[in-house]
Parts: sequence; structure tokens; C-alpha cells
Amino acid sequence: MPNTTNTPTHRFDAIVVGGGHNGLIAAAYLGRAGLRVAVLEARASLGGPCGTFEFMPGYRTAFTNSPGSFEPRFINELNLEQFGLRFVRTDPTVVHPFPSRCFLGWRDREKIAAQLNAYAPGEAERYFNLLNSLEELARHLRTTLFQPSPDLLSMARTLPKEQEPLFNRVFFGSVRQLLDEELRSEEAKALLGMVALNATLTPPSAPGTAVGLMLRPLSLASSPALDPDDPRRAALRGSTGLPVGGMGAIIDALEACCRSYGAVIETDTPVANILHRNGQVVGVAAMDGDEYHAPVVISAINPRSLFTRLLDDDAVGADLRKAVSAVPMRGSAFKLVLALDGVPDYAGLPSGMDPKQLAGVQFRIAPSLAYIERAVAEGLAGISAREPIMWGLMPTVTSPDLAPPGRHLLSVNVWHAPYELRDGTWETEKDVFGNRCIDVLSDLMPDLRNRIVDHRFIDPVEMEGELGLVQSHITHGDMLPGALFGARPHHSVHNYRTPLKGLYLSGAGTWPGGYVTGIPGFNASNAVLEDRAQLRASA
Repeated sequence: MPNTTNTPTHRFDAIVVGGGHNGLIAAAYLGRAGLRVAVLEARASLGGPCGTFEFMPGYRTAFTNSPGSFEPRFINELNLEQFGLRFVRTDPTVVHPFPSRCFLGWRDREKIAAQLNAYAPGEAERYFNLLNSLEELARHLRTTLFQPSPDLLSMARTLPKEQEPLFNRVFFGSVRQLLDEELRSEEAKALLGMVALNATLTPPSAPGTAVGLMLRPLSLASSPALDPDDPRRAALRGSTGLPVGGMGAIIDALEACCRSYGAVIETDTPVANILHRNGQVVGVAAMDGDEYHAPVVISAINPRSLFTRLLDDDAVGADLRKAVSAVPMRGSAFKLVLALDGVPDYAGLPSGMDPKQLAGVQFRIAPSLAYIERAVAEGLAGISAREPIMWGLMPTVTSPDLAPPGRHLLSVNVWHAPYELRDGTWETEKDVFGNRCIDVLSDLMPDLRNRIVDHRFIDPVEMEGELGLVQSHITHGDMLPGALFGARPHHSVHNYRTPLKGLYLSGAGTWPGGYVTGIPGFNASNAVLEDRAQLRASA
């Protein structure tokens, strides 16, 4: 209920709780439509995992490394280039080491094909046929990322009969079985296994994991009029390019865009609870006692946090609140940041390839599906992976201002580091695991340890405290079929609307899920604008 005392109040048309990239995109589109918007962010800076963070004095980057899934239409529609956003499209986009040699994800499809066929004769044809089949399935699903998704049963009913076998394999089978059936080489399976996995504690042998391979095909199917050169047509993620200034440059551009539409942005403003009266949201109360009043509130934080901490039973009902508060969060993210005195050498490169050409390219550590399976199994057992999965990048190659002159920064996202350890605590395990990660990285970069001048390890518990990521879960809930289609975060609130009139959901915990797409923010703003238009039409 709103406070009726002399509490300081601020009035707006809409309030966005959470200043991550989805919250900022929602605010930008509402501002663009003429609404007076306030964005309230609990932390001292915007962006959450995508915002610039100083890990060590003079060394700045984001927890997130790459915008490979960021929706291109937002760059155009919000004129983000006008606010300084620029991308460098590296070539290759990915380095993936294997025992024999490194795979290089060139933009040239023929170069990819040559490497795949070296792993197993005919592998390129099998690999691209599988991707084409998944794209065809996505077109027949008639599901767009820009609208609430139907449930699995509804999608299955619309499918042509010839698509049913692949649908069942993708949505109910495992990624391991699908890749074992379609491909011959462990290398090609590992390449797609890393694309499919969602950094949660789900092994590739688990049912439903193959759905991770559908995210790119669904993106393509949602924008059918793509230019033939659209970077999303590349077979591997990372094709969008790297933002100049690091991932924080996306946040800076979105903030400037929001302010250009008159948005008020408040940092260091954690929200205590959602205010409501007679089934209608009326605003939010901040921890400092101030109230922000508006007939519309968009929550861009984890839905579990919203329903557990900011809502009461009268707002949304005790049963729904209990159900969303119980959505499982099994995160396992660990952050490794190394300050280097130069570019390290790479092992296993093709003859004549200069490591400096690859230094600014994303690399991935996971040489086989079995390797991935072991890392997840250990995480499920409460053990930090002995051979961790890693996604890394040296952002200072394309954005040198992120480190002191002459120095570089190596930013690595590591899995699987369980939030709850079976033995001991992260206070003692953090350095052990961090140094184990450096040992594994040294197989790719033999002189890495000699180049380290400083380091920062951030364990899952510390990450939760810094970013508000519940149990360090980067996607606000598992990205499996039953938690995605028509049920994210719950089947009763899967369309961005809640039983509390005027309260909307956004963020990674809503459709189409996590990663740096911005689509949940866009979709939530659309829901608000659609409801306002309907209200005006009926008045």
C-alpha cells in the first residue's frame, strides 16, 4: 500500500525497476513513445553484468564478454550509433582449441568447412545440414521472439507431420544424443555443444538441452527479411562484433538514449516494495523512504526476487507468489580477470598465424562433450570443476582504454563453480579454483603465467552480492523447454503481465530468456504500449 504520510514522492508515467540492458531498452522504447519514465537501479552503476566494472585499479571491463545475441533492430530503431555505439567485427570470431589444433571460426563458410572436413570426411555437409534443418524447424514453429511464446503443445499442433521427429528430438531429447546422431567428429560436436549450453548446471546428456541450438534459428525466423550479409547468419555466436569501449559501451549508449527521451535515471536506489491499491499498481517505495508513483511499473530484475521480496500476497495472490519464488536457481558462474603485460602466445595455431591477430577474438575451452559432461557433473556434486568450461576474451585489443597503456586485460567467464560447495567455502576455494583455471588456460597460452601482473577472482557468492544475480545464475532460471515456452517465469505470467494491473515483467527471467538480446525489455515495453492503446480505444 502507498504511504499516506509526508513521504517524498515523485510522479511518472512509468517506472522501470532495474537498470540492466533490458530495463534500459524498455525505458528507451517507452520514452520514445512519449512517456515520462524513471529507471531505478540498486547499484551505483547501470548495466548489471553488462556494465563497466573496475576489477583492479585501471583495469575495467564488464562481467559479460560478448554481445553476440544483441538484437540488431534495437541499434537501428534507437539510433544507438548516434550515441557512440560502434562495433569491431573480428575475423575470425572464435578460437576453440582441440588437442590436434585450434578451430578458427572464420566468417568465410568455406574456411569453416575445410576445418570440419579435416576432423572427419563429409563433416561440413553434416554440420551445415543440421543447422539448416533447425532453421527450417524454427520457421514452422511460427513462434516469434517478439511476442509471448506459445506452450510446447500449441507449437506441436501447428507443425507439419514431417517436422515432428526433429521437434521431438530437439525439445525432448538431449543435445548429446542429437549431435551423436548427426555428426561424426568430437570437435564438431563440441563446437555446437558450447553454443547449445546455457551455463547452468544441466549436462549435455539431459533431456531438453538440444533446445539451446534453437535460439539462433528462432532469431532468424523472427526477422525473415534479413539481409544476406546479416551477421546472425554465421554458424557460430560472436558474429555481431565487439563494442568499442567494451560491453559497457552498449549500456552507455542506452543510458544516453533514455536521457534523450527525458528519462530520469537514479542509481543507488534499491526498491523496498511495490505499491498497490485495489488491484492496481501505484508505484514503488525505495529503501531510502522515497516513493515513486506511476500507473505502470516494469520489473527488470529476477522475477524470483520480485515475487519473494517486493510483492505481497495481496498483490498477486499467495499461490502465484509462492510458485515464482520457488523457480530453481542453479547458477555456477565464476569470473577470472587477469592483468597482463602483453599479448600471450597461442598454442596449436595454423602455420603462419600470428597470435596478435587472434588476441581480441573470443575463445572457448571445452574440447569435447565428455569434458562438458564431467564439468557439469562435478558442479552438481558441489565440486568446482577440475577441468572447467571457459569463455574468454581480451577486450583491450579492440578497446585499449580499458587498461593502462601497454597493458592488457584478459576477461574469462568460467563454469562450473557451484554456488553451494560440498566441502568448505568459497573463501578458501576461490584462489584454488582461480589458479586451476589459469593452469587450464595455459594449455592454450603457454606463457600466460609469465605475463600476469595482477588478477581478480570473483566466486559465485561474491557475484551474487555484487550484481544481485540470485545464486550467480546469469539467465535468471534454466533455459530448458519447460522453463521457456509459455512458462517463463510461470505459465500464469508468461506474457509480461501480472495479476496486479499495471505491473509488468521483463529481464532474463522472461521470454525469450537470458543472454544479451534486449528482447525481454522490448517486449515488456510493447505490452505496456499495447495495453495503453487498448485502454484509450475503450474510453
